[in-house]
Amino acid sequence: MTTITRRTIRPFRATEEDYAALAAASRRVYTDYPWSPEEMRHEDATWDHSRYFKARWLLEGESGVAGFALVNHARWAFVADTYWLDLGVVPEARRQGHGTALYEQVLEALRARGATRLRSATKESMTEGVEFLLHRGFVEDKRDWESRLPVRDFDFGRFAGAPERVRAAGIRISTLADEMRSDPDAARKAYELSAEVHKDVPSTDTPTALDYETWLKGRLEGPNAMPEAYFVAIDEGGRWLALSNVEPSDEDKTFLWQGLTGVRRDARGKGLAMALKLETVRFAQERGVDHIKTWNDQRNRPMLRINEAMGFVKQPAWIAFHKDLP
Repeated sequence: MTTITRRTIRPFRATEEDYAALAAASRRVYTDYPWSPEEMRHEDATWDHSRYFKARWLLEGESGVAGFALVNHARWAFVADTYWLDLGVVPEARRQGHGTALYEQVLEALRARGATRLRSATKESMTEGVEFLLHRGFVEDKRDWESRLPVRDFDFGRFAGAPERVRAAGIRISTLADEMRSDPDAARKAYELSAEVHKDVPSTDTPTALDYETWLKGRLEGPNAMPEAYFVAIDEGGRWLALSNVEPSDEDKTFLWQGLTGVRRDARGKGLAMALKLETVRFAQERGVDHIKTWNDQRNRPMLRINEAMGFVKQPAWIAFHKDLP
């Protein structure tokens, strides 16, 4: 343990030094979930501060940044008086009151905004984080399985009938990148499909769609943009029915993040989700990555069944908590 005798909590500044320090501290806290300075900058560049609140603080000790706190509205499930908290202290500086000091800083900011609810999440294997939240009166809402699929030796032969079933129904599989080459409205169609299926993703609050411009910048710009891995299913009439995409990590090229997989309600039961997810695995193999990481609400049995059939291996779950503020 490294004892910090003098600490300073200050607002995050959008400088090269602070982005680098925050990314380094975040990587120490979430070792399997790297978040690069470039990814942070891109999110900030697409953040509409007139609609969504976001604030960050850094905790500095004698040897530099040892902790951080981020509080913001959830753009994917916006509730005006509800905020999400991400708070972390590097391992060697824990149990010295630094997390509590950061937490009090967040509460002070939220009281000034009239917040009524604070949400947070941590992995069940991160026992110190679970203990921190429970000790402060947070209540568990739901759990999401994290699952990982090794792709190098994936056996496509077990699913040989899946693509044929889709083709037999008069449905073709393409990518956003390919569709944009011939259809000037392709990005708008992908956005509208994403917004529609996003409504059915289990969430602690009612899902809300990003505005088109923000969604577009995420799909086509920045370090996570990969339109060639944004797979879509389109019927003979040109209607976009389903999607599944993967995204790269800017810092760790050994894996891909699984993005959204969804099918319009009136197009379910045709094997579209499986067929599209097989395309993401094929893409991952060709890219030479080791595995795909995904998350699924434990209540989302249809998607869990697909992942289990494909061989995704469950990891410790992520737990979502909330606390009502006085």
